[in-house]
Amino acid sequence: MPIMERTKAQVRSIPQVVDDLCLACRKCQARTVCRTKAILQIDPGEPPFIDANLCYGCLACIPACPQGAIVLEG
Repeated sequence: MPIMERTKAQVRSIPQVVDDLCLACRKCQARTVCRTKAILQIDPGEPPFIDANLCYGCLACIPACPQGAIVLEG
């Protein structure tokens, strides 16, 4: 098994963006700390989402969001 597949298999949970708490900040602090750029925002003003294919579960985004809009569910 390639290393990347084995590493992804170890990820237990992917954080989620809570749309009701997210202010869709112009400069999202959580996006700036995400090393894999897994936090994506399609349209300005819309809440971003976390691409589970890119996220490896470091959870650095959770404390970086000043609104507490990124949570770990499950």
